[in-house]
Amino acid sequence: MSENSRRRWRWVVVSGAVASGLVLAVWLVLWRLTPPPVSGQLVEYHSDAPVAGATVTLSRHGWGLSGPDRQLVWDKRYSATATTDADGRFKVPMPGPAWLLGRGSGQLRVESEGFQSLDAGYVAPSARLTLQTVANRDERLPGGIAYLGWDLAGDPFGWSFIDHAPTRDLARVDLYPVAMQREPFRATLGVAEGGGLFFLPAEAQGIAHPSYDYLLRYVDASPEPPVADRLTLDATPGTLFLSTSQDRYAKLAWEPGAVTAMSGSVPGLDAISERLLSLRFVYRLGPGKTLPYQPPLFPVAPVRAALLASLPEEGAPLMGPRAYRLTVTDVEGRVLERQNLELEPGTPLDLPSCAVDAPLTWRFASLRLVYDEEDLPRLQLTVDGERFVYHSAPRLVSRRDDTVVEVMAFDTDYRRHDLEVRLRELPAGASPDGCLPAK
Repeated sequence: MSENSRRRWRWVVVSGAVASGLVLAVWLVLWRLTPPPVSGQLVEYHSDAPVAGATVTLSRHGWGLSGPDRQLVWDKRYSATATTDADGRFKVPMPGPAWLLGRGSGQLRVESEGFQSLDAGYVAPSARLTLQTVANRDERLPGGIAYLGWDLAGDPFGWSFIDHAPTRDLARVDLYPVAMQREPFRATLGVAEGGGLFFLPAEAQGIAHPSYDYLLRYVDASPEPPVADRLTLDATPGTLFLSTSQDRYAKLAWEPGAVTAMSGSVPGLDAISERLLSLRFVYRLGPGKTLPYQPPLFPVAPVRAALLASLPEEGAPLMGPRAYRLTVTDVEGRVLERQNLELEPGTPLDLPSCAVDAPLTWRFASLRLVYDEEDLPRLQLTVDGERFVYHSAPRLVSRRDDTVVEVMAFDTDYRRHDLEVRLRELPAGASPDGCLPAK
């Protein structure tokens, strides 16, 4: 072999060794960067039975190429999925190129037919989890976020479940703040007379890995009767069960890391808070103590809530005649007429107007009381004038607030008059008086 050949051979051997070393080094770097997978088991919370066939998705965000033009973006989503086996077990890799995303955590979501979806939050590489889900519920209760606290003047405001709003009116409030301090965090809450509270710490609920909404998701009824009129809560998370003075029930998520704010506008109240508590809740409008959570939450319709809160705990609801007050006001808020009346269900009533001094004349035709599929009373009426006719749809009417029907009316000279017909149910046993003085 010539000297040149030997040199070339040695160069090839050395070059090959260097290349192999570089490949090994790169592989070792990537191996160290690549995060290990997330594994675990999905079971049903109440029975511990494994849930098979669920889709487990792990996602991360970071730099990458996106779109048809392959533009470099900083928030590209990478995802990986796995399916739970017959024992509910899964193993899902951390998605995305390790050299771009490193060994960071990923966001875990679990979906399975017939079960509630779980957002398990961010999980670290190599995490081994026991995830607990619950079956979808046939019943969907209303709910939302309850706001209570103190305004800038130091005056307290509480929450009304029927009104689905904060209120300063102690006659309408269901839950209100008594005291609060920041260091250490402590808040005392109270309920209206006739109501009660019971607190169940999160630790006592046996939830292996908390998921989003877990404080509302798993326990459907208070393990003890909610009878305390005041409770002091600290930084311990848990579920607050509440009974109202109308014997209606709610549960609220006590999440100390998320419930407090020191200032800001109060949704549903014309006020700025000096201290504010916000608690997610579900609420049963009618009789019953179980409080299943089925996302998403939707707000309470106040008139419907007020009617359902009046239903008896046991026995059939009232399906007979009801008495009502009817009030008509003009666009400036002046009362044009007031009268009481009684309606038999299904029997139409023609009613002359009491508004003798109004700039136009009308009568109420085919005023009718009907009961809907929930056995709740609805009123329907026609306002019949010389130059106008207005037909209303069936409307729910309660004793708590006026139900308002807006009427566009015209006099004999075709001048427009905007009227509001206000309806409110009278207490049981009230006797109709006919026309009343217009206050």
